Amino acid sequence: MAHSNTAQFQSTSLLSLKPLFAIKDFILLLVDAFIEAKHLEEQSHKNRVGD
Repeated sequence: MAHSNTAQFQSTSLLSLKPLFAIKDFILLLVDAFIEAKHLEEQSHKNRVGD
């Protein structure tokens, strides 16, 4: 009986980890996009000063 409970717990923990991995990937994408936007913003500021 206890063994079936632990197996059920393991499958439940795996299911609950999957959304966490998805959230992690999403956050990494956001950070990447934010860094790229900052970089483009700095470039545009430099170009404006050059004019």
